[in-house]
Amino acid sequence: MKNIKYITSVMMSFALWLTSCESALEENPAGNISIANFYSSEDDALAGLYGVYNSVYSLYGNTAINYGEVNADNATVSPNVSDLFEWDEFTYSNELTEGFWRSAYDGINLANEVALYTAEIDLDEGKKADIVSEAKALRALFYWHLVRVLGGVPIYEIPTIGFDAVDTPRSSVDEVYTVILRDLTEAALELPTTSSAGRLNAHIADALLARIYLYRNDFPNALVHAKRVIDSGAYDLFEDYAHAFKTEYNNGVEHIYQIQYLSGERNNPIPGRFGPRALPGQYGNSFWANTVVGGSIAPSAEFNAENPISYRRSVTIADSYEHIDGVTGTITMEDAYGPGVYPFYVSKFDDRANELQSGVNFNVIRYADILLIAAEASNEVDYGDSQKYVWINKVRERARNGVATDLPDLTGLSQDDFRTAVLEERRFELAFEGQRAWDLKRRGQFLTTMRAQGKNVEDFKLLFPIPDNQVRLNPNLTQNTGW
Repeated sequence: MKNIKYITSVMMSFALWLTSCESALEENPAGNISIANFYSSEDDALAGLYGVYNSVYSLYGNTAINYGEVNADNATVSPNVSDLFEWDEFTYSNELTEGFWRSAYDGINLANEVALYTAEIDLDEGKKADIVSEAKALRALFYWHLVRVLGGVPIYEIPTIGFDAVDTPRSSVDEVYTVILRDLTEAALELPTTSSAGRLNAHIADALLARIYLYRNDFPNALVHAKRVIDSGAYDLFEDYAHAFKTEYNNGVEHIYQIQYLSGERNNPIPGRFGPRALPGQYGNSFWANTVVGGSIAPSAEFNAENPISYRRSVTIADSYEHIDGVTGTITMEDAYGPGVYPFYVSKFDDRANELQSGVNFNVIRYADILLIAAEASNEVDYGDSQKYVWINKVRERARNGVATDLPDLTGLSQDDFRTAVLEERRFELAFEGQRAWDLKRRGQFLTTMRAQGKNVEDFKLLFPIPDNQVRLNPNLTQNTGW
């Protein structure tokens, strides 16, 4: 059923696009079908909504890893992949964010179309409200990515046509967050608590609100929304940490929201990026069958050294792997690359059975994250509340996998020591899932952490540059300081 829903959504989006293209190509169409006229039924509204979901893919996968991991202290870039050096060395260009900007605003405009035109359809009011709320929640997701990366950006809440509103100025960061929080709060109240795989529901909206309030250092609200998810009883941790990153466990009990992939139809690029670097000679095809892996990202030396020994560590990084032929034996990273070059690779998303056509879903937010959000927020709201230890120790217990000496339960920490502990727990529990840079930035530790690694990071590089092309198109669009 998941495959059918995925294919159906793509076909609907393509049909909508094709219809609009055919209309545009007719010189004097007898009955030109505008976007507004397209929305006449529930199926039309859902087709538009699936189009918005299709745009969500651009926010995750490579984008999430680049902005959230390579741009932090967990990961480093292979010297064989020169086009990624700017991420590792913080020498960003304006062109870097051009594709990100366009993708985000394309998604926002599609969401605005769905919200506006669905409201005018003769449709059951409950269904109509759900579709409109879902579209607005997706719009909030796009704005959430924009405001983290770029700061204040122009706000559009109705569809733009041609060059309409091309001169809209940047709104403030607080104004953007007002829209984000309003739309997600509405979704948390309006949407059902269950949904088909890959679609938003009320629990997902609450989980996203918990994360966003945490990022805003609004700890009381972060705790409220995290507890709503916990108290729902709808989620739990996998018994085995590795299951959270395996195709056969997609959309499982721990996965609050995942971006859906399907091997051979829509492939997840992340496993290939984290595989051992491609090599000529005898080890060239030894990770995925018959495929020279273009692995471009490795765990940093600091991450390898600071990640405490545990079962979770063994799932996250590895220093060897079995040859794909099942005969040659185990290949160590030192054998393949030489001493100290790449002592470890990220094994967390190993999907070698599918070569470079991985169908493992991308975790946007999972239950372990919610437990850690609740623990961190509780420490700030009432640091004497012992419930925070229940939440964080549940994550640590799963991570040590029965080895009593690994990651012992935390207890009796000062408020500041607990802050340090939960930030470190997030670093290793959520490693390479796109969260590390944002955690460091919200805690005010990004610049000092990266400089400690010898990176030349100026103060203004907490934000990325507005694309030059957008500044040229919009005379009221000011550039971020320093760029």
